[in-house]
Amino acid sequence: MSAVQSTEAYVSGPGASGAVSTGSAGWDLGAMYGLIAELLLNPSVRDAGRVERFLQAIPETPMRERIERFLASPAAHNVDEYTATLELTPPCPLYLGSHMYEEPNSCRGAGACGRNQYMIELKASYEHFGFDLAITELPDFLPVMIEFLAVSSAHPERDGIGLRRRFVDQYLQPGIPAMRKALQKYESVYDLLMEALEFVAEEDLERLADDPVWLAPEVQATIPVRKGTSSTPGLSPSPELSTTGWGRQ
Repeated sequence: MSAVQSTEAYVSGPGASGAVSTGSAGWDLGAMYGLIAELLLNPSVRDAGRVERFLQAIPETPMRERIERFLASPAAHNVDEYTATLELTPPCPLYLGSHMYEEPNSCRGAGACGRNQYMIELKASYEHFGFDLAITELPDFLPVMIEFLAVSSAHPERDGIGLRRRFVDQYLQPGIPAMRKALQKYESVYDLLMEALEFVAEEDLERLADDPVWLAPEVQATIPVRKGTSSTPGLSPSPELSTTGWGRQ
């Protein structure tokens, strides 16, 4: 999947800042997100080299323990198991929005459905950070969402308005419990990855706790501003932050 394979071009290629988010937990946030994104791909297309490099960057933590239990299971490497559970008319689709929003009853209602708006906002977040979405995938394909968080964690200079915090808090976390429930119903080993993802998202939000929180303009308009004060700083993107792309050749 091209969006996942492009990560190292973002992290180590031209224009990358090289920043690594380790925080108080002492492990590389981007490596953990990247590892989960890679393992959520079909076993037939996973990059074993990337998996090993990411794993080496993560110390002994509850998250690593979940990953090692996943890797030790034969089902984690079984293509048929992956396809039946996550791909072909699956009981647990990897499109996170499908676990958060009901499908419209008719084509007429598709454009106004909650999932459609959700994907529009995801795509806007990707574009803000200059993240190239694979043409063949929808914005709410979970490996793409997680890969985006892996990449963007190394580029805090792109996030002066709190979009990344909003992404984790409002776009990623709300869909995890429903997806885990579906996986647990089928006793799927992939629930271990989702449990690890829960841990990582919580740690990510803890590290972002002092960052601004982006609010939509219509929400901002409802917040009273006391006389003599300005609205919350950082809500309007500067021309520099609005420029997409990270100078990749």
